Amino acid sequence: MNDCPGVAKDVKSSDPCVIAIFGITGDLARKKILPALYNLFKMGLLNPRTRIIGIGRRKYSNIEYNEYIKSSAPDAAGAESQAAADFIAMNDYCCADFNLPYEYAGIKDFLKKTAVKYKICDFLYYLSTPPADFERIITLIHDSGLSKPDFLDISCAGAFVRVVIEKPYGYDIDSAKSLNRKVLSIFSEDQIYRIDHYLGKETVQNIMIFRFINGIFEPIWNQNYIDNVQIRVFESEGIGSRANYFDRSGIIRDIIQNHSLQMLSMIAMEPPASMDADSVRNEKLKVFQSMRPFDGSNPSSSLAAGQYAAGEIGGAPVPAYTDESNIDKNSETETFAAIKLLIDNWRWAGVPFYLTAAKRMPERLTEVIVTFKPAPHLIFNNFCHVSEQVSNKLVIRVQPDEGISLKILCKKPGFEMGLHTVSMDFNYSSAFDGALPEAYERLILDALNGDATLFMRSDEIEAAWDYITPILNCLKNREVKVKKYAAGSLGPELCGFFGLNIC
Repeated sequence: MNDCPGVAKDVKSSDPCVIAIFGITGDLARKKILPALYNLFKMGLLNPRTRIIGIGRRKYSNIEYNEYIKSSAPDAAGAESQAAADFIAMNDYCCADFNLPYEYAGIKDFLKKTAVKYKICDFLYYLSTPPADFERIITLIHDSGLSKPDFLDISCAGAFVRVVIEKPYGYDIDSAKSLNRKVLSIFSEDQIYRIDHYLGKETVQNIMIFRFINGIFEPIWNQNYIDNVQIRVFESEGIGSRANYFDRSGIIRDIIQNHSLQMLSMIAMEPPASMDADSVRNEKLKVFQSMRPFDGSNPSSSLAAGQYAAGEIGGAPVPAYTDESNIDKNSETETFAAIKLLIDNWRWAGVPFYLTAAKRMPERLTEVIVTFKPAPHLIFNNFCHVSEQVSNKLVIRVQPDEGISLKILCKKPGFEMGLHTVSMDFNYSSAFDGALPEAYERLILDALNGDATLFMRSDEIEAAWDYITPILNCLKNREVKVKKYAAGSLGPELCGFFGLNIC
């Protein structure tokens, strides 16, 4: 295998840092953030002098909190028990209600004592909380003097304070702008890391490599050769324990506004001048700014929505959305959405992008399908049976079974001139040894090292919401009916809505 020399040496381990995680007892911290930090530590990429301070309301003894941290290290009882013990020792707990102003004196004192004791000047605040808390926490961090490292009694020349903010970043365009105004009044743009974990996935990062390193694709990556692009994000699960959040948000806010549009920007962007954060994000922003505004005068031409009814997945019965715990029986929140989107620029003029996201599908699947235009003249029509669609397809599989497939037509073996679709496949698991890094591992390491390339900038966020908000208003005003589809089905009446098999 021909590798780019020296790439592995470019991976920079972090400097010592105080990582303060607001909402440490939540599912996100337990299932994603702590395991990512633990794996970075095992790989030697998280500085062993780093201190991880969990901030939460739950009352823990030291022993109880150590057990909680240990639960995030699945191999703690096995061969990696010493690594787990060392990681646990890096963690401390600060019991506080981070929504109450008077609690911040204690939080500040805890962080200050930790930083002074371990001679650390750099701080990373990670907001792993409900989105409704973001603005208040940012305000209280500032009001308590924690937004700058000069609250320490040690020399801290060149020290940084950074903040990681989870999605969803806002509820609509107005709330996103309000949150941006607040955050940017306290932190500069280069201190803010708005995270979308899809940007940390290997296959999503590989889109830019695939396009801009392999010279055979970029010349045909335009409206002259591409017929349409489909971006699918399907989940077999329902809403789980997220009923209160999801019923207020729906699948468009939860998936399409962030994950789907970020993948679209990678597919549609122009080559950046370089791979620095601003160059990449400038090109992504241009894509969002070129998206044709949603046509509210004829919404059903570019929007379909649905909600899962009772059905079966994997042979097991699953309830309807309105029968899930804590969901209103009359809820019309969409669990399926398909959006037809056009980008008005020279590269993509007239090429439809279909963004589809859904819950309770037969399987978990995220992929990008680029369908190329057929040959201008089918010379085999007269003497062979063309039984299949003759368009070539490029499939970028984000999850599961990460990889890339190019679907082409070839001659079937035999005496007749028959055509058959075959795949030229690349699969990560067979091409590379070892498991792929988790998205949060890459993104947390980048935030610690000050690389914002894979994070969203304020103008990106607002441009995405600017496109999505009229669609949300359309659903709110019931201008497009939310149809029912059986859980475990592909919702055929929805999937064929645009005259294309978008599921």
